[in-house]
Amino acid sequence: MGSPEFAVRPLKLLLASFHEVVAVYTKAPKPAKRGKQLMETPIHSIVKRNNIPVYNTASFKLPEEDDKFRNLMPDVAVVVAYGIMLPQKILNIPKYGCINIHPSLLPRWRGAAPIQHTILSGDSETGISIMQMDEGLDSGPVLKQLKTPITEYDNYKTLHDKLSEIGSHLLLEVLDEIKNLSPTNQDDNNTCYAHKIEDYKIYIYDACEVAYRKVKAFFPKAFIAIDNKRIRILDADLQLHKPLHLNFGLVINENMHISFEGGILIPRVVQMEGRNPCSIEDFIRGLKINIKGKLLD
Repeated sequence: MGSPEFAVRPLKLLLASFHEVVAVYTKAPKPAKRGKQLMETPIHSIVKRNNIPVYNTASFKLPEEDDKFRNLMPDVAVVVAYGIMLPQKILNIPKYGCINIHPSLLPRWRGAAPIQHTILSGDSETGISIMQMDEGLDSGPVLKQLKTPITEYDNYKTLHDKLSEIGSHLLLEVLDEIKNLSPTNQDDNNTCYAHKIEDYKIYIYDACEVAYRKVKAFFPKAFIAIDNKRIRILDADLQLHKPLHLNFGLVINENMHISFEGGILIPRVVQMEGRNPCSIEDFIRGLKINIKGKLLD
């Protein structure tokens, strides 16, 4: 049971293993952003090439959905960023229950956006938790965890891909040992929640380190606004220092270095709306105006 790109690696590894995938549940195709063509989930596209039944169940509240799932006689259900809530009556059907690949070290960062919040908070490490699902939000007991460091070169994309790969292999370990594993209850007192992120803007009042982390955590969507134009920042460096009494959010030189509280954000790769990504040097050469002295909107 999965939908987005994060679920692709685990499914591919399962298909290549000795385990039998009897069916796949994924979200229904939906209209693409441009045009009316229906777009299948990344999972759906893979399954079609492997002649496995695919179900686009929108809700498990109907009795016939219980029967359909029960008739598959699953030993276990693997859930990876499925996006649809599973009631307890469904969780109880598989012999070994439903297990979830979650990209954080639970109970830290339960919720919708654990990878982004891990980077935003400046965590030095993250990892994968394979969890026995219950009806709560990522609150079930943990079967196995594996940690990985977060490097200065990591952004959302690199960490997403790394954790998907780790989760795939850890999943196979869990499936091989599931008869003998003893789940460990999470400590609810140490819970952090990773709410869904919908605002990708870097603001004048952000501290420099926060602006820098946004570039990493929101890749490739973090943006600044100047003269009502959005400029995405895809990569950047930062230079921390004590306050120099500069206006925060000010472009301080021709190379588009931007002052924030506590330091300077140094864009390296940017993208103007409707254009391709480019180096900051190419971007500056293509500007028709002098950007020095501009304030962020």
